[in-house]
Amino acid sequence: MLKKLILTALCASAAFAQTPAIDWNQQKAEILRHYRALVQLDTSNPPGNETRVVEYLKKVLEDEGIPTRTFALDPKRANIVARLKGNGSKRPLLILAHSDVVGVQREKWPVDPFGAVLKDGYIWGRGTRDDKPILAANLMVMLLLKRGNVPLDRDVIFLSEASEEADTTGVGINFMLAQHFDDVNAEFSLTEGGGATLEGNKVTIVNIGTAGQCGHASDRGG
Repeated sequence: MLKKLILTALCASAAFAQTPAIDWNQQKAEILRHYRALVQLDTSNPPGNETRVVEYLKKVLEDEGIPTRTFALDPKRANIVARLKGNGSKRPLLILAHSDVVGVQREKWPVDPFGAVLKDGYIWGRGTRDDKPILAANLMVMLLLKRGNVPLDRDVIFLSEASEEADTTGVGINFMLAQHFDDVNAEFSLTEGGGATLEGNKVTIVNIGTAGQCGHASDRGG
């Protein structure tokens, strides 16, 4: 699933014909390492503490030479933005995921919910479906685009935002749109949603959810 998410974002962001082939077996260990590391960061909401994720992402991205910016209404609930520049022929693509997870009742878990335990062929932990696989996939998109020096016809903007998509606390996406819209302004965005039906070992149905633009008033066209 992570590989499919990464490939989708790579295809959407790059000049596809010039995108270098990826050896997924070679990337597997790193993808798994980042995925497990993100799951191991307890960002149960409330209280959130999403800044833990921001600190991890900031180091990984900046170690690869990708600049980041951190935005926080609450210092413990930060958001992080990174951008890879394209040639400007098209408007940016935003890839985003939220970094919080819902709370846990530890007594109901057969394993540590923040241990990212590999069991029965799966990673077990809170956030392994919502939304840290998307976050890990988006992180790998940025790393692979940068390492491959992939020619981009649009900027690719990475956003890890605090709180859920609805953001009732106002510290995540609503804060970013209200106070830092220019940093995430894009033509398209990719995030969680949709799903797939697995029958045996074969994916038979893929669901894709779409939504229209609901952006900044000054940015809306006719």
